[in-house]
Amino acid sequence: MIGQVICAIGQPFILNICTPYAALWFSADGRGTATMVGGITNAIGMAIASLIIPAVVTSPETVPTGFLIIACATTACAIPAFFVPKKPKTPPSYSASSKNKFAISFGESLRQLAKNWNYLIIMATFGILCGLASAFTSLLTQIVAPYGVTPDDAGFLGAAFVLAGLVGSIVTGIFIDKTGRHPLVMKLYVPLDGALYLAFYFIVVKELGYTAMMIVCVLLGFFTFSLLPVFLELSVESSYPISESISSSALWMCSQVFGLISLAIMDALRSSDNKYTNSLIFLTCVTFPFSILTTIYNSPNKRLEFEERSRGIN
Repeated sequence: MIGQVICAIGQPFILNICTPYAALWFSADGRGTATMVGGITNAIGMAIASLIIPAVVTSPETVPTGFLIIACATTACAIPAFFVPKKPKTPPSYSASSKNKFAISFGESLRQLAKNWNYLIIMATFGILCGLASAFTSLLTQIVAPYGVTPDDAGFLGAAFVLAGLVGSIVTGIFIDKTGRHPLVMKLYVPLDGALYLAFYFIVVKELGYTAMMIVCVLLGFFTFSLLPVFLELSVESSYPISESISSSALWMCSQVFGLISLAIMDALRSSDNKYTNSLIFLTCVTFPFSILTTIYNSPNKRLEFEERSRGIN
């Protein structure tokens, strides 16, 4: 329990560093990709753990070995952080160089965010989609178990979900860097998420087999993780000049809260024969309304426009 609490305290620092780090070190041409890389590191760890830990921890006696592997891996990844400079010698963009000049207090930032409907759309949609994805992957083994899928095969479904998501995040991160079409990607991908949850429901109800489950998990992971850099960047663009640390942190907080709530609801909807078909209906019914909500998002990319104006003046 103490270890879980310590990890829970440390995780927000890791999750929330993506957008501030990207804004500090990268120009507009690379911020989306940098945010993507930072955002998917957590998913990379999940994918590695899904593949390695079940192979190592085969009995209660080998649990300490699994924890030792995790401890060694996380320690090795933490060492390079001590050698990263505080900031670049030359700011990569005008927004980075003028950050202190336009700084807004924490309290005022929260007040402005609470009145910014475009930001609230981003926060709610990101929180719901991330929370649902977290609950879905956490319960995936139990969801597919009644249909003859072994825990090992369920682990492969989860790994495929994450690995496809990594590919999707890379492709989407590069795309939004080159085009700046963040809202378009959001409005296309969110309804696709809902459709894929619905497809997974029909696959388990009709018992269409493991291959069909794998295909949907791959597509679902691709589109779900692809939205990660899009939402994180839009949270900054729609709320600029509010600090990236505040706007993106609220998104992660929302996702954690909705993840916990979704997990509880999905478990409560489990049938007496341990099937999660009602839970899959819940996933679909929650996702589709938010795909409608994203269509009314109309905020300009305020940070990008500010940098464009600054370049024109200079």
